[in-house]
Amino acid sequence: MKKCEVYMAFKIPTPPASSEQSPESLFRDLRNRTVEGLLSQQADMLRAYVANQGEPDLALELPTGSGKTLVGLLIAEWRRRKFQERCVFLCPTRQLVHQVVAQAHEKYGIEATGFVGSQRGYPESDKSRFLTGDTIAVTTYSSLFNTNPFFRDVQTLIFDDAHSAENYVTSFWSLNIKRFESPVVFESVWSALEKHMPYYDRTRYDYRDDPQLDTVFVNKLPTPALLTIKDNLISLLDEQLSADQGELYFKWIMIRDHLLACHLYYSAHSILIRPLTPPTKSFDPFLQAKQRIYMSATLGEGGDLERIFGREKIHRIPAPEGWDKQGIGRRFIVFPMAFTSERQSLSQALKWAKKFGRALILTPSNPASEQVANLASETEAVQRFKVFNATDIETSKKEFVDTDNALAILANRYDGIDFLGDECRYLILNGLPESTNLQERFFVSRLGSAVLFCNRLKTRVTQAIGRCTRSSTDYALVLITGDKLHEFFYKIENRRCLHPEAQAEIIFGIEQSKGASFSLLEENIDLFIAHGKEWDAADAAIIGLRDSLEQSPLPASNELASSVKYEVRYQDCLWNEDYSGALNASKDALSHLSGNDLRGYRALWLYLCGNASFMAGSPSDLDAARESYRSAASAAERLPWLRSLTRFFPEAHFSPVYDPTISEQVESIEFLFEKFGRSNSRKIEKYFNEIRQGLSGKDADHFEAAQVSLGKLLGLLADNSSKQGGPDPWWFIGNTGIVFEDYTDTEENAVIPKRKVLQANGHPNFLQEKLPGVTFAPVFCSRALFVDDAARPHLGSLCFIHADSLTQWAEKAMSVIRELWVNFPGTGNLDWRNYAATKISEEGISYTNVFSFLTSTKIQDISS
Repeated sequence: MKKCEVYMAFKIPTPPASSEQSPESLFRDLRNRTVEGLLSQQADMLRAYVANQGEPDLALELPTGSGKTLVGLLIAEWRRRKFQERCVFLCPTRQLVHQVVAQAHEKYGIEATGFVGSQRGYPESDKSRFLTGDTIAVTTYSSLFNTNPFFRDVQTLIFDDAHSAENYVTSFWSLNIKRFESPVVFESVWSALEKHMPYYDRTRYDYRDDPQLDTVFVNKLPTPALLTIKDNLISLLDEQLSADQGELYFKWIMIRDHLLACHLYYSAHSILIRPLTPPTKSFDPFLQAKQRIYMSATLGEGGDLERIFGREKIHRIPAPEGWDKQGIGRRFIVFPMAFTSERQSLSQALKWAKKFGRALILTPSNPASEQVANLASETEAVQRFKVFNATDIETSKKEFVDTDNALAILANRYDGIDFLGDECRYLILNGLPESTNLQERFFVSRLGSAVLFCNRLKTRVTQAIGRCTRSSTDYALVLITGDKLHEFFYKIENRRCLHPEAQAEIIFGIEQSKGASFSLLEENIDLFIAHGKEWDAADAAIIGLRDSLEQSPLPASNELASSVKYEVRYQDCLWNEDYSGALNASKDALSHLSGNDLRGYRALWLYLCGNASFMAGSPSDLDAARESYRSAASAAERLPWLRSLTRFFPEAHFSPVYDPTISEQVESIEFLFEKFGRSNSRKIEKYFNEIRQGLSGKDADHFEAAQVSLGKLLGLLADNSSKQGGPDPWWFIGNTGIVFEDYTDTEENAVIPKRKVLQANGHPNFLQEKLPGVTFAPVFCSRALFVDDAARPHLGSLCFIHADSLTQWAEKAMSVIRELWVNFPGTGNLDWRNYAATKISEEGISYTNVFSFLTSTKIQDISS
């Protein structure tokens, strides 16, 4: 019998589908979807997109919970089918990649493939399907923004959660050297910077264990100084980073040849080198896409989206009509810090997790997350709860959702993590999501430019409170802890910039928390959980309040929106060493930056204008740089950092309107206030009491510690020595200081010995070696009023202060500082700095008053 031969049939390709008229009509043809239909706001947004589909940069605003993921996937699927384009949907994190792919398959019937991790691990079949346009790629921002991206020839890029993308995009052009991750590199770079640092910055290196240093202390190496060390820095980093060719190396090569187009910031724990805005025009995989779509819960005001992505202009499609008032779901927001401390609030908040079974806890940093986790381990009510971190839910949140007793403690994850319905109905926000990188921190704390980041802060807070309310019928308890976050919500001017629904929920929550107690608050929480008639009445009150409220625009948003295209152009010119173009762009930006709210930001741009001239390098350019730096220092007299630029032109005469050293003193007081917070007076009163008790007691160590604390409270640079025979505490600012010799563990009838007098007179010599530019006056501090005859020939001009007089004077000083703290509105406020400078001068605690008081009496006078 003849054997039959079997032939494989050819696969006959079918013409690509191109009949889809719109993403909306395409949705109706998706037969494998489980969602019945588009929500009205989704349909409205898709129609608006089709009307603007020719825009190369297009932003879509869809508020939290309104279904922007489906909108983005439908646009990508439509362009993939209709135009045969390769489309990439980008997410901030891997967890969101997995979440979007799951939604595409299980809910929408859209073909999407996730790409996470190293591209070497991408399956060949997945890569082939993407390259042939058979699937949408879903991946992270870092998969696009890297030195060798797989997604280099793409027609459509869709950026999800674009409002939170700043760090993800700019990190591609940022070298962030962390002290505890790369200690050798950090120390080498720090050593190269040290001679260009102010003395007090150099001492920060010794305080490596202070967890607050990276939240308060930050400084910037001025560009003229960066130019001075440029070649040395390049050689150093080439040598340090080329050996292992790890992540830092690849970051370094992106900026190595453009170092002068970057800025160098440093704190005690990290050094950051990065450009002002990301130079995305230099990156072909981003630039050559036909269309870049930015999806955001808020489009931002003042050109924030353009600064994040380095684009001069992004066309915006605002949220559909009706979303200006109504929000998604319902939050009961409570503020236990209205009546108790932060730690007690957080401790009780953790106990209430038993009512819900699961709780999501969001913090601004990893150290803050660790502190919460440690407190949870000490809290009996939740000791048996399973604790999840960001890595645990990176691939899927299923295990957390399926665990009856669980805490998810996440750092700096204010958007993207969505919990619907019973998945999680309890959210604890612990801390304000501010200043996520050193540049942002520097602009806020040293240059009075917080206005630039108001939109980002507003967006992060809005996103944070919405993590557990993802549908119109959803509800969740939101508990607020942390001084700065509590203060943010309590300030009327901050609330007015939020959506009316959020404003109403916050106002309602504040009213319930005023004068309450844990037991009273718990009764309300139980009523909220029961969702009975009592809560229905409360909900109706929130809705009524919402309808009476309006959302206010952020300050200076129009001016910032007008200047942004020139700001981006400045960075692009600088990147290409077009200093003339950068100079013109900075002047154009400055022409739009007027008004009181923008004094600090205008001063920054005068400085950047000076940098462009300085780097051009001709004699006339240097003259122009000198004038720009002079103008920068004059534009915001209360910003001491700008005054430091005068050292690059020692022959120039910078005439300050105000005493610049008083401005430094005020800035230091402000940094201390940041640590205290403004939600209640417990921290500052504790600080006062420690000073009071230390100065009034006879324990020498406690007295000296109190002196150091008092000096810092006054805005002076204060320190102490533990060396044998070394000086007791010293205070200084600028080039003037005093150094104490304390003899306080004695009575008034005691005799001051010769050795103590000799030690006191020798202290300035000790400090001369440590601080060569500062002149110190020695001050003997004691309760003793008699001097040994052997000491008399050595008294000289030694000053004297009675310990009790110092204590009494400190009490008056603390009352002035308390008043400054009560009126403190937040970091970098130039109006408050003017008020504070006037106040400390009028009340006699400016640095000149302090040093005059401490040196007004000579020891000769009390011993004669």
